[in-house]
Amino acid sequence: MQIKRYEAVDMQDAIRQIKGDLGPDAVILSTKNVKKGDGVFGMFSRQVVEVVAARDYSDRPQEGGNSYKPSAGVNVTEGLLQDELQKIREGLSLTPGELKFMKSEIGLLKGYIQELLRGGEDEQTRGLNDNLILFYKRLVSEGIDRPLSYRIVQILENKLSQEQKNNMEEINRSGLELLQKQVKTTGPLFNQQKGQKIAIFIGPTGVGKTTTIAKIAAKYTLIDKKKVALITFDTFRVGAVEQLKIYAKIIGLPVDVVLSPSDLPAVIERKKDADLVLIDTAGRCQKDRIYINDLQELIRQTSVIDCHLVLSATSSDSVLSDIITRFGDIPVNGLLFTKLDEADKYGAIFSAMIRAQKPLSYFATGQRVPEDIELAAPARLCRLMLGMDAVNSH
Repeated sequence: MQIKRYEAVDMQDAIRQIKGDLGPDAVILSTKNVKKGDGVFGMFSRQVVEVVAARDYSDRPQEGGNSYKPSAGVNVTEGLLQDELQKIREGLSLTPGELKFMKSEIGLLKGYIQELLRGGEDEQTRGLNDNLILFYKRLVSEGIDRPLSYRIVQILENKLSQEQKNNMEEINRSGLELLQKQVKTTGPLFNQQKGQKIAIFIGPTGVGKTTTIAKIAAKYTLIDKKKVALITFDTFRVGAVEQLKIYAKIIGLPVDVVLSPSDLPAVIERKKDADLVLIDTAGRCQKDRIYINDLQELIRQTSVIDCHLVLSATSSDSVLSDIITRFGDIPVNGLLFTKLDEADKYGAIFSAMIRAQKPLSYFATGQRVPEDIELAAPARLCRLMLGMDAVNSH
């Protein structure tokens, strides 16, 4: 392995030196800003970037030439990564989950470095501090759309001092704080001081509405000791009513079936003594206009219903955008995201919340009833987006 130290006026200049010297497969091991030169109180010194880079070679250079052959079948970056992980594993007592996320973090950084070495850069980020560009790329890689990611780094660009911009830890800290301020949440579904709560759950097919309702019902019934009533308007799917009834039987709750929107007021009237009334609906394609009209009519039957749009965290940003648009005529109170345990990225949740201008209500994080559901929290989402938290760490 060849390890070399470089000094350059900026990161771009350092990368050009590294590419010319070690080639495009080199890996940056560390960077820091240093002052060079002498003078009274350092007045005539200048700041440069110091970069340590490496590349593994199997052969010595051929005589009269400067080309090297990389080791056959060896991914240098992966090899370095594994070495670092082994050192971390030996030096610290990390759980498998913690180690997985540390590996993910190093892998992300490796991707940013390789992209910079290839010269890849968004036109609009040219001129930004190198660390801000890395943070921007991190947001984009997590699924936050590019215009929104750029607005975030623009705010950081204007807010932070030059010294802070040169410190990646400070950018991560300030970025996390800024992101958290943008996240709005509904708080708990039931509030004792506000009396009975009626909540309806809508959304496209396959997002897990029925299981999510069962989790909420179980939590409030078995843990919080509240009286919960279940109603289903999902007579479209084969076996949908039976699925909810199975959950309800385990929890110890009855289920009422509503066949048409006009039947809802009478059923709710019979549930006056319930603290919380949860209404399940059919999962249908968001492009089905008849389905949307039926939901609008169902919600119009009572003015006290809280409506939660249930979405999957595994959906792409474009799919979430389409769903939000299609359900735009329905008065939604909150967005509830499921399948966080199946998602690789969480930025699309953030983008969807901003696009819909609706708060987040709950996160469903697995199949267990009632354990795998939690109140949406700004810090939780942002730490997931930045790889600082694991879905099942709570």
